Amino acid sequence: MSEKIIKQKISFEFVNERLDLFVSSFFEDISRSKIQSSIENGYVLVNKNIVKKSYMLRENDEIIIDEEKIYEENPRNLPVLPEEINLDIIWEDRYYIAVNKPAGLVVHPGHGQKKGTLLNGLYYYADKKFIPILAHRIDKNTSGVVIAAKNETAHEKLSKKFAEREIYKCYAGICIGKLPDFMSGIIEFPIGRDKKDPIKMAIDYQNGRYARTDYEIIHFQNGIHFTCFRLHTGRTHQIRVHCSNGGFPIICDEIYGGSKEKIKFLEQKDRNFALKIYGCFARQALHARFISFNHPFSNEKISILATFPEDFCNSFCEAGLNEEKFNIFDRENSIC
Repeated sequence: MSEKIIKQKISFEFVNERLDLFVSSFFEDISRSKIQSSIENGYVLVNKNIVKKSYMLRENDEIIIDEEKIYEENPRNLPVLPEEINLDIIWEDRYYIAVNKPAGLVVHPGHGQKKGTLLNGLYYYADKKFIPILAHRIDKNTSGVVIAAKNETAHEKLSKKFAEREIYKCYAGICIGKLPDFMSGIIEFPIGRDKKDPIKMAIDYQNGRYARTDYEIIHFQNGIHFTCFRLHTGRTHQIRVHCSNGGFPIICDEIYGGSKEKIKFLEQKDRNFALKIYGCFARQALHARFISFNHPFSNEKISILATFPEDFCNSFCEAGLNEEKFNIFDRENSIC
């Protein structure tokens, strides 16, 4: 996903101004308390470091503001125009609605994109009967399950479950490169902003936030792994960063090392198959396949499965796979 980053070098007229006040000037539609929370969450960096909201600016400080992430945390503060968009609604009740988002569809509006998003389509679908509030998000070029709440109370209750890691989230992905030491396991490395490139995330032992991804390789063929991932945390680009760091990036992930150039590192005999799998995708091969949780109001177990899009189905065909192989989410002793 292309992230919007504001970079600002502090000139003398802003010296000794509080950081939260300075950042608030960029977001007139977001409260100061929300900005303070964004600073604490690491969406604002000073000289590439996380600092306190009360930090007093100094001349030549470099401020990096993750505008897109801040708006993702506060989507309902932006005006949203209803827009007719063909949505694949896969589950709905009086409190929530779940959509199987296609790759290429931005989740919500931000500065620079006011329309053509999933949230615009949900506003049109709601037709003023409710106001949709996104409970989480996935990257523009990742497909799969996205859930929205229909009112503030429902949003708060589901957000609490996300925060307390009571939401069971599984993704399907296709990787290229060496096999991990085990066919299933746990990846636990902290993730923070890449110090060399602010639009990227990276493993960061000093300032990064705890991140855990469980994986289970469903099928391995000619240097390509078809893999199921379970997210215990929801860091930005988490699966993509963890896979890249392990030496097996998601295919077609240009940002994290999964471009076609990676095929050159395979053995000659494996390259033709890899090219066929790459040929199925025009985006990173990652799909939010499954979400389950106990309903915040009824305590009923809710399980939502997003069918695979055409590019994934084509890749399964090339590998001689049946997509049912990925339906392992309720299997006993399964990582996912």
